[in-house]
Amino acid sequence: MSATTLIYIVGLSIVSMAFIFIFLVMRETKVTKEKLVKILGEDVVEKLKAAKDDNERKAIIRSLSRLKRSKLKTLMESQDIRDLLKAIHEHILEDNK
Repeated sequence: MSATTLIYIVGLSIVSMAFIFIFLVMRETKVTKEKLVKILGEDVVEKLKAAKDDNERKAIIRSLSRLKRSKLKTLMESQDIRDLLKAIHEHILEDNK
């Protein structure tokens, strides 16, 4: 294999990896009940259902571990807690508040 062939192969692989990366970044993520329950855990979901108002739900969310909060931020594609509360109302509490 000559040097020019190797350069072409490396160049094509870089371009193909760039397209794969762009595809992964542009892909839309869907928030579902299963994904929220998987990240939060059953015990936290029960606490959220038992909470009386959004202030208690915010306190529960803020008391989560750093890893769970970062996974939620990645799933929601937002760092705003209002977006998370909206998703919790929609998918877990099943009301459209």
